[in-house]
Amino acid sequence: MENKKKIVISGGGVLSNMGVGLEQFWNSLVNNEKGITIREEWNMPEVGAQYFGKCPDFNFKEHFENIRPPFPLKYSQMAMVGCNLAIKDAGLEVNDGNAERLGLLIDTSFGASSAVQGFLVKLFEEGPGKVSPFNFTKTTVNCALGDVARNFGLKGPSSMLMGENTVCYGFDLLQDGKADVIICGGFDEIIDVPVIAHDKRNYLIPPVKNGVQVPFEENLSEERGKIVFGEASAFVVLETLEHAQARGAKIYAELVDYTVIGDTSYDDFLYQRSNEDLDYSMTSLLERTEIDKENVGLVVGGACLPWHIRDFEASVIKNIWKDSSVYYTTVKGKTGETFSSSPIISLLTGAMCLSENAVTGTGYSPEVLKGIAENIHIPETTLHHDSQKPYALVNSLHKGGNTVSIMLKKAA
Repeated sequence: MENKKKIVISGGGVLSNMGVGLEQFWNSLVNNEKGITIREEWNMPEVGAQYFGKCPDFNFKEHFENIRPPFPLKYSQMAMVGCNLAIKDAGLEVNDGNAERLGLLIDTSFGASSAVQGFLVKLFEEGPGKVSPFNFTKTTVNCALGDVARNFGLKGPSSMLMGENTVCYGFDLLQDGKADVIICGGFDEIIDVPVIAHDKRNYLIPPVKNGVQVPFEENLSEERGKIVFGEASAFVVLETLEHAQARGAKIYAELVDYTVIGDTSYDDFLYQRSNEDLDYSMTSLLERTEIDKENVGLVVGGACLPWHIRDFEASVIKNIWKDSSVYYTTVKGKTGETFSSSPIISLLTGAMCLSENAVTGTGYSPEVLKGIAENIHIPETTLHHDSQKPYALVNSLHKGGNTVSIMLKKAA
């Protein structure tokens, strides 16, 4: 299948435990910094100490000097800051002449959970007469979409998704000529409730052994079937190559195409996935793009912990690249599982790896990755190379049940 237009990545913004802004995030990866720490302070004491990739505290007014109180809640602030970082990185100017050709797509997996929780607590404790209709508007999932679009004056196609990949929809809108630029983002504010829920189901790695806290990297012997939470916001600027060149934009990579498949094994746990479905997603993408796997030098994975790399993605990659080799990495060993921002973070990582001739380290030692096929090269620390392979394949997993594979090409 041949697409009519070339779609490129011209900017990115990341707000995560690995840094604020794409440059700082990338430098943290290159310098092999550790991102997952032990968080002890929660609103609900029963959460206890947990491994967590904490979004850094940020001063909202430093990013938006002209906004006056009342400020949006943290839920919307995370989206606004992430989008602002991406727009600045892309050097994108929004004005009356182009606003209707600039679109916005945002994804969240948990919605405005903090606002919902606060509203319901007051409703049940004090009654309907004590809750404000104004506060109710902040509990809706799409309040962040409105806050972002209004602040930046984006008047093109816009939509709020739940647990899906905004990049796929953005790619289609650009191919269909509905916009010149689509800003795609994902974010989640992590509150106590989902962490407690996962802990009760034995999905979290206990960070305390024999009364002593153990660093994340040293506590991976019993991580099978587990997850590590992270909190982040990430946005990417997609535009047609023609539009990017006309405004002199820098180009990180070309977005060639994608595949989406509804995973037949997915039920409740994010990592409950079908290897056969992932194989179909990746091989279908190779077939429809007519790209030889020998020209794909890197797979950026959707897995988080070593058990999931080994049992899920590595087994599929071994089958596809059975007669050759490929590099593999995932950023989730650094950020944790950040849900709706993870697909964007992984996409930006793949684009930067192509641009900088690098493969970022997973932070996982060969010992904890023991058993993975030798033709899959998974660096513990970031390495630079002179490979001439121009493509990278990026996988992502979504709470909506979909598995997505995206093909990137090194910018000319």
